This record gives sequence, C-alpha cells and structure tokens, in this order.
Amino acid sequence: MIVNWKEANIIEDGCGGIIYKILDIENSGLKNAEIAMCVFSPGEIADLHHHDIMEEIYFFIEGKGEIEIDGNWHKVEAEDAVAIPVRTKHRVRNTSMEKPLRFLSINSPFWREDDMIRIRQ
Repeated sequence: MIVNWKEANIIEDGCGGIIYKILDIENSGLKNAEIAMCVFSPGEIADLHHHDIMEEIYFFIEGKGEIEIDGNWHKVEAEDAVAIPVRTKHRVRNTSMEKPLRFLSINSPFWREDDMIRIRQ
C-alpha cells in the first residue's frame, strides 16, 4: 500500500492541528499500528490529553515547537523524536508565528476516539 500523505483522509479529533491518516486499519491491512501526519498552524496548541491503550512516537519533520509531557515543556524541532508511553499526559504547541509545525505520529494500536482522554484545565 502506497499513500501520499497529502491525499490521505483528514480527521478532526478536536485535539488541535490537522491530522492526515496516512496508513491505518481502514486502508492498509495493518491491525496494530498506524501513521499520521500532523500539521499545526503558527501559534496552535493541542488539548492536553492521554491514552489508556495507545502509545505514540512523534517524529518532527518541519518547524519548531514545544511538547508538554507530564507537566514539563520541552523544545522540539525537525529531526527530533519523542516517545509517549500509555497514560502519559501530553500536548504539542507550535511556537512559531510564521511557519507550520509538522510531525509524524506513529501509533500502536491504532487511534480510537474512546481512548482519547482529554484533561480539562
């Protein structure tokens, strides 16, 4: 299966950014993993959340930003990778006011709405 990320289905989970579902359970035959391209506009920030089942790897491709992991903010930029274990509270923000922040989200198992636990602040 070959999919260009710009032609992938877009999902809006209300968490922030535009999420392009590149390879997932619906289009790839994969049962336990998926990959998505996430694009955050300048100044955009995600909702703080965690997952009880899914773990993630973020691989940053373009731009500069920050990721909050369990209450601590860390700078990220292109070529950085971040492991996000199950039940880790996290969110991303694009600190640029000019350029998008773009990263891959590699998820296992695949993303499910009922595993998106938003943390109200």
